[in-house]
Amino acid sequence: MTTHHIRLAFDLMGDLFPDETSKEVASYLNRKGPLPFALLVRDLNIPAVNIARSLATLAIHDIIECHEDARTNSKRILYAFNLKRTLYILHYSKCIHCARQLYGFDGELIIEELLLNGKQRMSTLLVTVYERLIKAGKDPQIHSLQSIKESFKLLVSAQFLQRITINETKSNISTVVEESLTNLVQIPEITQEGWKYLLSSQQDESNEPSTKKFKSTKLIFGDEKIFWKVNFQRFFAYLRDQELIQAFTNRIDQNAGEIVRTILRLTEVKPSPERTIPISFIEIAKTMATAGLQMNEDLLQKYINLIMDDVNNCVVKVGDQGRGTYIVDFQKALSGLTKAHIQSFLRERFGSNALRIYNMLEERGCLSQKQIEDMAMINAKEAQQYVYSMFIDGMLTLEELSKANDFNPTRTFYFFRVNLYNGVLSLLDHSYKTMSNLMQRHQFERERHRKLIDKRDKVDAIIHSLREQNGEEEQIKEVEDILSPMEKEQIQKLDAAFRKIDLAQLQLTETILLLEMYLSISNSTAPVQKKTGSKAVAEKLLETTVQR
Repeated sequence: MTTHHIRLAFDLMGDLFPDETSKEVASYLNRKGPLPFALLVRDLNIPAVNIARSLATLAIHDIIECHEDARTNSKRILYAFNLKRTLYILHYSKCIHCARQLYGFDGELIIEELLLNGKQRMSTLLVTVYERLIKAGKDPQIHSLQSIKESFKLLVSAQFLQRITINETKSNISTVVEESLTNLVQIPEITQEGWKYLLSSQQDESNEPSTKKFKSTKLIFGDEKIFWKVNFQRFFAYLRDQELIQAFTNRIDQNAGEIVRTILRLTEVKPSPERTIPISFIEIAKTMATAGLQMNEDLLQKYINLIMDDVNNCVVKVGDQGRGTYIVDFQKALSGLTKAHIQSFLRERFGSNALRIYNMLEERGCLSQKQIEDMAMINAKEAQQYVYSMFIDGMLTLEELSKANDFNPTRTFYFFRVNLYNGVLSLLDHSYKTMSNLMQRHQFERERHRKLIDKRDKVDAIIHSLREQNGEEEQIKEVEDILSPMEKEQIQKLDAAFRKIDLAQLQLTETILLLEMYLSISNSTAPVQKKTGSKAVAEKLLETTVQR
């Protein structure tokens, strides 16, 4: 992990956990590694109660991991910071948006509550979501506890929610239950008394919040030891599938995208990180006909052949049963999508000539500096500048082949090669840095115009209150005139800047997710450098080339 990873992780933590104690505890654990509670209290100048409260909050969100000290026979608990899980905060908005698209407003609130609270019991979650729906002005007849429970069941059956239980042997530590698929998607049955209590609280018209009354009751609901959390890997798989469908839609047409969607939908019940299970042509045709997509078998076969001939070759025929069986190779698919991002990055950063050199190296393998100059048809000075710049940036790797064991430069051949894994690492580091800069820029602009934003919010609140009270248009216009024309113009510019930042963050989040998924699935490794100091030499050569 680089400094940009860590910086972005703590920027995200600052948004989700405003208190400085959580950030300070996590930062200390990130520097020192796993530590017991006693050492945290001793080293940090923070009251023990505040540290315990922060550890509990972060542990519920899996940002802090708890495990027994394996080095000693004692049963003391060590606390460790999970940086990878912290970066998942970046994808919260995408997960909520997916739940809204698939399961409506009920599903959106279920996922949002779990993301905000980490882990919850189903009975508590039903009451909380119902209360939020009523506050939002939704019809209680349509959005009842029963309908919320049905949405919860759909999320669990699709494996968007993960079942958690309390391990009896380790008090205060929650661990994921390793059970069969049927048990993982099994919904606990709420007791009859508990369900009656929930329904009565639904019909209760008192002003006391339902969640407060729910916590004060001592009824047994039947799910006291079963908790639920968001299954991020399932959401990431869904987003990966959508990217793949969109890529084929843009590259071929809408029918090709629907065929790929059908193959992925048939295999989503048995997810695999590397490839789908084999699906026959007959199953694809039958499913598409059931979904109402009218396409004869000859045309479908032509489309599948066209998809198989795609440059990424991610849809592969693996058998002849059922008129042919097909799989989707996710590693090849992610590799093709990742290459497109790297090529776009190189074009914007170094220009089209650098992209030509990169594509040539990817096609030819490894080439020397002289070969690159001749084959790319670029003069020596520019070719050296492009090659050294991409090498310093991590997009190219250097292989050294020496005639002797001393690696004397006069008797050593130097070859440049494209390594996609190293390029993805470099691009991901740039993406993390850019995301952190965007977040800090957004915060800077907000603090810089704090007074104007507060004034605008107060004016909007007064106007909203007048319209609810059926106020006259003259009164509303008088309130609107509180803001001068110059302030209104400044607010419009500020809103436009915030929209640009938000759009950039949204696009960058998609890129980061794609790069992270490629790294998690890729088996390639960076070439071993036989001699250190290559980047320093390249930087000196680049300076010499520019000075010429």
